[in-house]
Amino acid sequence: MDDISLMLKALEFAAIRHRKQFRKGKDKSPYINHPIQVANLLANEGGEKDQVLLAAAILHDIVEDTVETEKEKKVLIENIRDMFGDEVLSVTLEVTDDKGLSKEERKRLQVEHAPGLSDRAKKLKIADKITNVRDITFNPPGRWSTGRIRKYLDWSEKVIEGVRGVNKRLEDIFDETLLAGRQKYKR
Repeated sequence: MDDISLMLKALEFAAIRHRKQFRKGKDKSPYINHPIQVANLLANEGGEKDQVLLAAAILHDIVEDTVETEKEKKVLIENIRDMFGDEVLSVTLEVTDDKGLSKEERKRLQVEHAPGLSDRAKKLKIADKITNVRDITFNPPGRWSTGRIRKYLDWSEKVIEGVRGVNKRLEDIFDETLLAGRQKYKR
Protein backbone atom coordinates (compact mmCIF):
# COMPACT_ATOMS: atom_id res chain seq x y z
CA MET A 1 0.00 0.00 0.00
CA ASP A 2 1.43 3.42 -0.89
CA ASP A 3 1.71 6.23 1.65
CA ILE A 4 -1.36 8.16 0.52
CA SER A 5 -3.50 5.02 0.45
CA LEU A 6 -2.38 4.11 3.97
CA MET A 7 -3.23 7.58 5.32
CA LEU A 8 -6.63 7.67 3.64
CA LYS A 9 -7.45 4.18 4.87
CA ALA A 10 -6.45 5.16 8.43
CA LEU A 11 -8.49 8.38 8.21
CA GLU A 12 -11.58 6.55 7.00
CA PHE A 13 -11.23 3.85 9.66
CA ALA A 14 -10.74 6.41 12.44
CA ALA A 15 -13.59 8.59 11.20
CA ILE A 16 -15.97 5.64 11.29
CA ARG A 17 -14.82 4.55 14.76
CA HIS A 18 -14.99 8.09 16.23
CA ARG A 19 -18.14 9.17 14.34
CA LYS A 20 -20.32 9.63 17.42
CA GLN A 21 -17.64 11.15 19.66
CA PHE A 22 -16.87 14.77 20.45
CA ARG A 23 -14.02 16.50 22.27
CA LYS A 24 -14.64 17.78 25.80
CA GLY A 25 -13.92 21.42 24.94
CA LYS A 26 -16.61 24.07 25.07
CA ASP A 27 -17.03 23.90 21.28
CA LYS A 28 -17.60 20.10 21.31
CA SER A 29 -15.62 19.63 18.10
CA PRO A 30 -15.87 16.24 16.34
CA TYR A 31 -13.39 13.85 17.96
CA ILE A 32 -11.83 12.90 14.61
CA ASN A 33 -10.30 16.39 14.49
CA HIS A 34 -7.94 15.39 17.31
CA PRO A 35 -6.12 12.47 15.61
CA ILE A 36 -5.98 14.47 12.39
CA GLN A 37 -4.36 17.35 14.31
CA VAL A 38 -1.87 14.98 15.92
CA ALA A 39 -0.83 13.50 12.55
CA ASN A 40 -0.70 16.96 10.96
CA LEU A 41 1.45 18.26 13.81
CA LEU A 42 3.88 15.36 13.44
CA ALA A 43 4.19 15.81 9.68
CA ASN A 44 3.99 19.55 9.18
CA GLU A 45 5.41 21.01 12.38
CA GLY A 46 7.58 18.12 13.55
CA GLY A 47 8.93 17.17 10.11
CA GLU A 48 8.04 13.50 10.55
CA LYS A 49 7.42 11.57 7.32
CA ASP A 50 7.34 8.01 8.73
CA GLN A 51 4.04 6.58 7.46
CA VAL A 52 3.85 4.01 10.27
CA LEU A 53 4.05 6.84 12.81
CA LEU A 54 1.50 8.97 10.96
CA ALA A 55 -0.98 6.10 10.57
CA ALA A 56 -0.59 5.27 14.28
CA ALA A 57 -1.21 8.95 15.07
CA ILE A 58 -4.53 8.79 13.26
CA LEU A 59 -5.45 5.54 15.04
CA HIS A 60 -3.94 6.33 18.45
CA ASP A 61 -7.17 6.70 20.46
CA ILE A 62 -9.27 4.06 18.75
CA VAL A 63 -8.56 1.14 21.07
CA GLU A 64 -9.03 3.02 24.32
CA ASP A 65 -11.96 5.19 23.24
CA THR A 66 -14.16 3.16 20.88
CA VAL A 67 -14.66 -0.22 22.55
CA GLU A 68 -16.56 -1.17 25.66
CA THR A 69 -15.72 -4.83 26.19
CA GLU A 70 -12.60 -6.96 26.11
CA LYS A 71 -14.10 -9.00 23.28
CA GLU A 72 -14.62 -5.84 21.19
CA LYS A 73 -11.07 -4.76 22.03
CA LYS A 74 -9.60 -8.06 20.81
CA VAL A 75 -11.58 -7.87 17.56
CA LEU A 76 -10.53 -4.26 16.99
CA ILE A 77 -6.85 -5.08 17.61
CA GLU A 78 -7.04 -7.88 15.05
CA ASN A 79 -8.77 -5.55 12.58
CA ILE A 80 -5.99 -2.98 12.98
CA ARG A 81 -3.35 -5.68 12.51
CA ASP A 82 -5.08 -7.01 9.38
CA MET A 83 -5.66 -3.57 7.85
CA PHE A 84 -2.48 -1.71 8.86
CA GLY A 85 0.11 -4.29 9.91
CA ASP A 86 2.02 -5.14 13.05
CA GLU A 87 4.15 -1.98 13.13
CA VAL A 88 1.19 0.41 13.10
CA LEU A 89 -0.61 -1.74 15.66
CA SER A 90 2.44 -1.84 17.91
CA VAL A 91 2.84 1.95 18.01
CA THR A 92 -0.91 2.40 18.50
CA LEU A 93 -0.94 0.00 21.44
CA GLU A 94 2.13 1.58 23.04
CA VAL A 95 0.20 4.82 23.56
CA THR A 96 -3.11 3.17 24.48
CA ASP A 97 -4.24 3.50 28.08
CA ASP A 98 -6.03 0.65 29.86
CA LYS A 99 -9.50 2.08 30.49
CA GLY A 100 -10.07 -0.69 33.03
CA LEU A 101 -7.82 1.24 35.42
CA SER A 102 -8.72 4.38 37.34
CA LYS A 103 -7.88 7.73 35.77
CA GLU A 104 -5.27 8.34 38.47
CA GLU A 105 -3.59 5.01 37.79
CA ARG A 106 -3.61 5.58 34.01
CA LYS A 107 -1.99 8.98 34.50
CA ARG A 108 0.63 7.53 36.85
CA LEU A 109 1.44 4.76 34.38
CA GLN A 110 1.82 7.22 31.50
CA VAL A 111 4.57 9.01 33.44
CA GLU A 112 6.17 5.73 34.52
CA HIS A 113 6.10 4.07 31.07
CA ALA A 114 7.05 7.11 28.96
CA PRO A 115 10.84 6.55 29.05
CA GLY A 116 10.46 2.96 27.83
CA LEU A 117 8.39 3.76 24.75
CA SER A 118 9.78 3.27 21.25
CA ASP A 119 10.98 6.42 19.48
CA ARG A 120 7.87 6.40 17.30
CA ALA A 121 5.59 6.18 20.32
CA LYS A 122 7.56 8.95 22.07
CA LYS A 123 7.05 11.27 19.09
CA LEU A 124 3.36 10.39 19.02
CA LYS A 125 3.08 11.02 22.76
CA ILE A 126 4.63 14.49 22.40
CA ALA A 127 2.31 15.44 19.53
CA ASP A 128 -0.72 14.12 21.43
CA LYS A 129 0.18 16.13 24.51
CA ILE A 130 0.76 19.28 22.43
CA THR A 131 -2.71 19.06 20.94
CA ASN A 132 -4.28 18.26 24.31
CA VAL A 133 -2.50 21.15 26.03
CA ARG A 134 -3.54 23.48 23.20
CA ASP A 135 -7.14 22.34 23.54
CA ILE A 136 -7.19 22.64 27.31
CA THR A 137 -5.55 26.07 27.17
CA PHE A 138 -7.67 27.63 24.44
CA ASN A 139 -10.86 25.52 24.48
CA PRO A 140 -11.08 23.93 27.93
CA PRO A 141 -13.87 21.61 28.95
CA GLY A 142 -16.66 23.74 30.37
CA ARG A 143 -16.58 22.28 33.85
CA TRP A 144 -12.81 22.28 34.33
CA SER A 145 -11.61 24.64 37.03
CA THR A 146 -8.40 26.63 36.73
CA GLY A 147 -6.88 24.28 39.31
CA ARG A 148 -7.72 21.21 37.25
CA ILE A 149 -6.23 22.81 34.15
CA ARG A 150 -3.03 23.60 36.06
CA LYS A 151 -2.82 20.00 37.29
CA TYR A 152 -3.19 18.74 33.73
CA LEU A 153 -0.42 21.04 32.54
CA ASP A 154 1.88 19.86 35.35
CA TRP A 155 1.11 16.20 34.64
CA SER A 156 1.66 16.57 30.90
CA GLU A 157 5.08 18.08 31.60
CA LYS A 158 6.00 15.01 33.67
CA VAL A 159 4.98 12.70 30.83
CA ILE A 160 7.00 14.67 28.29
CA GLU A 161 10.11 14.66 30.47
CA GLY A 162 10.24 10.90 29.89
CA VAL A 163 10.06 11.08 26.11
CA ARG A 164 12.52 13.86 25.28
CA GLY A 165 15.38 13.32 22.87
CA VAL A 166 13.47 12.10 19.82
CA ASN A 167 12.40 15.31 18.02
CA LYS A 168 13.71 18.71 19.11
CA ARG A 169 11.11 20.63 17.08
CA LEU A 170 8.23 18.81 18.76
CA GLU A 171 9.81 19.28 22.18
CA ASP A 172 10.20 23.02 21.55
CA ILE A 173 6.57 23.26 20.40
CA PHE A 174 5.47 21.42 23.54
CA ASP A 175 7.50 23.81 25.73
CA GLU A 176 5.99 26.86 23.98
CA THR A 177 2.49 25.42 24.27
CA LEU A 178 2.95 24.57 27.94
CA LEU A 179 4.29 28.07 28.63
CA ALA A 180 1.25 29.63 26.93
CA GLY A 181 -1.02 27.47 29.07
CA ARG A 182 0.80 28.37 32.25
CA GLN A 183 0.71 32.07 31.40
CA LYS A 184 -3.03 31.92 30.74
CA TYR A 185 -3.74 30.00 33.96
CA LYS A 186 -1.05 31.43 36.24
CA ARG A 187 -1.69 31.53 39.95
